[in-house]
Amino acid sequence: MSSDLEKSKNKRAMAAVPEEVLAKKRNLGREEGQEEEEKKDSPALLPMPRGSRGCFIDPRWLTAKIAKDKMDAAKLAAPIPPVKIPTLEHFKPPPRFHTRALLPLRESGSKAALSAAKSLVGISSSLDIGSKPLKRCSGLLIDWDEESKTCVVLTTAHLIRTKDSPVNVWFGGEEYTSNADVTVHLLDGTSEKGQLLYYQPHYDLAFVRVKVDQPIQLPSFSEEVTFAEEVLRLGRDNMLDLRITYGRAAYQNPVIDERYHYMYFDCADDDNDDDEYDSGGLVISLDGKIVGMFNISSRGSFIPSSILLSCVDLWKKYGRIPRPQLGMAFEAIKLLEPAHVDKIWRMCHIDDGLVVQEVLKGSPADKFGIERGDIVECFNGESISNTVELENRLMNTCKGLSDNYNDLIEVHVSVGVFHTLKKQRRIGELTVSVSDLGEVIARGSRKIS
Repeated sequence: MSSDLEKSKNKRAMAAVPEEVLAKKRNLGREEGQEEEEKKDSPALLPMPRGSRGCFIDPRWLTAKIAKDKMDAAKLAAPIPPVKIPTLEHFKPPPRFHTRALLPLRESGSKAALSAAKSLVGISSSLDIGSKPLKRCSGLLIDWDEESKTCVVLTTAHLIRTKDSPVNVWFGGEEYTSNADVTVHLLDGTSEKGQLLYYQPHYDLAFVRVKVDQPIQLPSFSEEVTFAEEVLRLGRDNMLDLRITYGRAAYQNPVIDERYHYMYFDCADDDNDDDEYDSGGLVISLDGKIVGMFNISSRGSFIPSSILLSCVDLWKKYGRIPRPQLGMAFEAIKLLEPAHVDKIWRMCHIDDGLVVQEVLKGSPADKFGIERGDIVECFNGESISNTVELENRLMNTCKGLSDNYNDLIEVHVSVGVFHTLKKQRRIGELTVSVSDLGEVIARGSRKIS
């Protein structure tokens, strides 16, 4: 009975309310319902039970805030890592130089190495930005332009070599990429993007330009290095730490997979660990002068400074490094075993010169009648004793020629030859081609052995 009475009262109250007020309430109810649905659908506005102030709190925001508060607390509680002080840190050199065996060289050798190292940087390459490095080696700062604040780095072309010769260098087949990304690692620990300017595959040299704000210490060269002279090999590892290795300079006849313009770094204790970092690095005398650039090989070859300087001069003149190609490979008589030299002298009455090991078929030398086993005694009227001398003579023939590289198509050279089988001496005037490519001799002829 009472419930019926209450319903009757409500009906009468609603009838007394103006229609427009009821419409507003109905619309307000629909809007609140829509807002509730939107809050449910929106991930940022999930409702929580109403608090004392009637606000909504997103549970995901609350979870993130709790996690952030924990991380902040952990950071405050974590110990601050100590600042590395180079003068106080425990330093382990890549190869030790202060050893008992090298005690007599400790003072002079350290002074020489530290002086030359001021021009030695690290350099790396990769095929794509951010990819695994293609090569990591060392390089020499050789020139600095004050106006542009740039420096030229001389290094090995192994930096951008992607494929070695499938047989040996005299067959060709090496591949290089001029599109590699090059990075120069400077002595202050910073790295700068380098620009590959030029590479020469025969000498395996590359020139790279890099931005350097401060003037650099230019290196000092010595154009002569004597047989068995004490030398140091310098390189920088992947942490830019200086690698110093003691050895002696040696002349040796090249093996089948080597060019013949090299000298060799002889080191009894060298175990070839991480030698790739030293490629493009320096070989210096004990007075700190550069006598060569190391070129990693199984026998520790390096390009002597006389050839390096000629390469730099020709590159500055032509923007390239031209080289006359004789189409022959050689061994020096004086570097053979003494018993072998004695036999040559007994049979040919010759104890100096270059023994021809290979002749390219169809070359000017081949057409002149030079054969394997013949002896080249002189070049351009001067006697010759080893292949480094020959290479320097070849380069000198290009220095005094036209200033236009395109004019350097061929040059005329003179060779004095002893034909071993005929026991006959002749002087031949050869017109040979000039190129900055790697010389190929064995293609189409007998394999070099």
